[in-house]
Formats: sequence, structure tokens, C-alpha cells
Amino acid sequence: MATIAQYIAEINHQRDLLAGHLVARGIIATADEKLNLLVHKVSLLPSGSTEKTVIFDADHRDGIFLSHNNTLYSLSAFTAVYPDFCSSKNEYALNYSTSIFGWDYSCYTCSTVPLTLSAATQIAMRFLASSTETGIMRLVQSDSGTAEDILSKAQTEGSHIDLSLQWLYSTDYITTLTPCEGVTTGTYYLAWVGRSNNSRPLIRSITAI
Repeated sequence: MATIAQYIAEINHQRDLLAGHLVARGIIATADEKLNLLVHKVSLLPSGSTEKTVIFDADHRDGIFLSHNNTLYSLSAFTAVYPDFCSSKNEYALNYSTSIFGWDYSCYTCSTVPLTLSAATQIAMRFLASSTETGIMRLVQSDSGTAEDILSKAQTEGSHIDLSLQWLYSTDYITTLTPCEGVTTGTYYLAWVGRSNNSRPLIRSITAI
């Protein structure tokens, strides 16, 4: 388990990365600014300045699949059993709470939306987390593009690319940018893990930009 000092170091690293990406997009930012101010500056990015692909939000839910107790579910099938996982109550955020999954379940989730990515791409995730900890986000290449293949590769060593995801404690939703550094240009699919521990994130949107 990571120490508090390691968590702080990782947060500082993510803050430095975020500042650098904002500057690259023409936004004035420095690495010594507070993280919440840098996150706010994401909203200052000019609309239409870059191409983007919505992976998930309240209006884009059809391509989401998850594995629960060794069973593959589409989002609609899972919410038929567990309606609070994605409901109007939370503005259709994905809800990885203990009330749904029990204590400390790691739920592998993926999108079947194909993404054309390069090293310059970033994954913007808007979420609310109840604690700060390192998360899991992975890119998968799949000829079939099926959820079964994507989730299988996301859990198989050597069959995916790990991206840097950090859940950050906040009392309100925040947006973080995860860079696809070192990724060779190509078509990928995104997978991530929602963990029903102290973090128990609510994910409101995910976008590739």
C-alpha cells in the first residue's frame, strides 16, 4: 500500500503534468498553482479547438460494459438488476458504491467505442471520489472490438497499456487529464476499474481529447 508521502508525490506529479498540458493548449498555468485552480482552467480550453470522442456521459451510455462476479453485463442489463449504478439520482454517473458491490470489489469496466489515439491524446475523466488513491486505466487493441475481448485483455498481463489514473478526494466533481504518453498511433479501447473501497468513485463523464 502506498504511503501518504507517495500519494502526495503522485498528486504533485499529476499537477505538473496538468499545468504542462494547459500551457501546451494556450492556457496560462504554472506547476506551483493549486490543483483545484488548474482543474478549473480545463474549462477555459476553447471549445472546438481539438477533436474529441465521448466515451461515456449521461447521453452516451450504450457502449459501456462491465464484469461482475465473472458475468459480463451491458450497462442497461446491469442497471436492470442494480438501478442505482447509473440513475437519474446521480445524474447518470457510474456509481461504484459499497451498496452495490459490497466492500472492496474491483469492477472492470470498458467501452466498446473505438478510439483513434496517439501520444498527444489525453483522457478527460470527470469524477467524484471519497479518497485519494492510485487507480487502474488501460488501453486495449482488439480486432473484434467486443466487450468480452476488451475486458479479457485488460486483465491479461502483456495485452494492454497502463495509463496513469489517480483518484483524488474532493467534495465536488473534478476533471483530470490522463496523458497517453508513449502510445503508438492506432485504434484502442478504454478499460478502467471502479473500486468499492474508500474511493468508491462516481464517474460522470469520460472523453478522449
